[in-house]
Amino acid sequence: MTKLKMSILLTIFAAAISIMIGSNNVNAQTVTLDLHKAKDPGPGFGNETIGTASFDAHNNTLNVAVNMTAVPKQDKVFEAWLVDADGSNYKLSLGAIAGNSLKTSEIMLNPYTYTQFIITEEPRNDVDPNAAGTYGGVDLPPPFGQ
Repeated sequence: MTKLKMSILLTIFAAAISIMIGSNNVNAQTVTLDLHKAKDPGPGFGNETIGTASFDAHNNTLNVAVNMTAVPKQDKVFEAWLVDADGSNYKLSLGAIAGNSLKTSEIMLNPYTYTQFIITEEPRNDVDPNAAGTYGGVDLPPPFGQ
């Protein structure tokens, strides 16, 4: 292999590595969104506001703060989830909402994979790792869904 070909190959390789590393360092502005009750029947969300959620993404860390105005039924708790609704439909639990709020920080490879944030109403002391039916939520704006 000639020096020129080797130089070009190394330049392309270095550029590819730089792009891959840089793609995970996107910083979005903090966004606060109203959460809306799920349509019945779904999919989608209606106009009734049930709380707010703030999303603050920096590099590979996503900070989420939830404040609910709705109250779960007796012997139920609300649980927060990120959903890849435009892809695998994978749901990542962020945990149960204690009282009316939740603050969590998640380190992830690409927080922008997710397109929705949903709230489910789960039985207290739920042992099932899957999400119950959607109680409410919001579609996440770009750069989410990328």
